[in-house]
Amino acid sequence: MGRPATGQTRVMGFRPPKPLRDEFEALAKAEERSPSDALVEAMHDWVKKKKRERDSAPRPAEAVPDSYDER
Repeated sequence: MGRPATGQTRVMGFRPPKPLRDEFEALAKAEERSPSDALVEAMHDWVKKKKRERDSAPRPAEAVPDSYDER
């Protein structure tokens, strides 16, 4: 996954709990990846998961009139 040119994407900031951040950074380092690249991959995975969940959710039935008059 390539890195976009500087200034091409908006920066996001957040504060994860320290134990989670420490473990995350250690795993990224062990895989010789930047934390940024690992977070982008995680975001892609989460978005795909949510799309699958949304696409497989039952759809509400279309409104059907209680009676149908065939005149």
